[in-house]
Amino acid sequence: MTIRARGFGASRPARGRAAPRPACAPPLAGRRAVLAAAALVTLAGATAGCAAAGTPAATPPAAATGAAAGGTGAGGGTQAAVPECPAAGLVIKTGADEAAAGHSYLTLTFTNSSATPCVLQGYPGAELTTAGGGKLSAQRATGAPAPSRVTLAPGRSASALIGWEHFPRNGSATVSPADCPGYGATALLVTAPDQATPARLAPPGTTSPVCWGFDVSPVVPGSTGQPSASS
Repeated sequence: MTIRARGFGASRPARGRAAPRPACAPPLAGRRAVLAAAALVTLAGATAGCAAAGTPAATPPAAATGAAAGGTGAGGGTQAAVPECPAAGLVIKTGADEAAAGHSYLTLTFTNSSATPCVLQGYPGAELTTAGGGKLSAQRATGAPAPSRVTLAPGRSASALIGWEHFPRNGSATVSPADCPGYGATALLVTAPDQATPARLAPPGTTSPVCWGFDVSPVVPGSTGQPSASS
C-alpha cells in the first residue's frame, strides 16, 4: 500500500471562511462608485460624439403665433361697412316732368360725388315751398316696393319718383292756389334718405301743379326711378 505524504509547505483555507481579497481590489462600495462614474463618463462621451457629428439635440416645440394661433393677422378681420351717403357727398337733380291722364311725376337722382362708395336706403324727403310761404310735404307712396340697400360707387346714381295729381280734387275747371296747394310753388326741397340738409331745386311748373296725391317712392339703383333699372 502506497502512502502519499502531505506536503507541509502548502496551507489550506479553513473550511467555512471566505477567501482573502487581493490587496489591489477596492472595497465593494468603492467598486460600485467607480462603475457608476465610468458609466457617466461613457454617456457624456456618447452625447459629445453626437453633437460633434452634427445631430441637433431635440428642442421643445415653439408656441404657435399669428394666424396659426387663431390671431386675425392680415386679412383675418372683417371688411369695414360701407357708410351712408352724406348730403355733402351727393349731387341731387330732377329730370323732366312727365304727365299722363291727370297724373304727373318727376325723377329725383342722387349721384355719389365723393371718391369712396356709399349707401342709400329708404325714402327721400320732398317738400314744396308754396306761393304763400307755406310747406307741402310728400307722403310715402303706398304700394311702392320695400326700400332696399343701394350701394353707390363714385359717380354712380340712385333715384326715386315723386308723383301727384295735377287737377283740382273738386273738379273745378280753374287751377289756382285755392284748388291746388302746390300751384305757383317757389322751390322743391329734396333731402337724401337719413339726411337733414336739403337741396333746393326748381318746383314743378304751373302746367302740372301739385294739387293732391303728392307722394314719393324709395330710392332704387339707376337714374329712372324704376325698381327694375340697373345701376
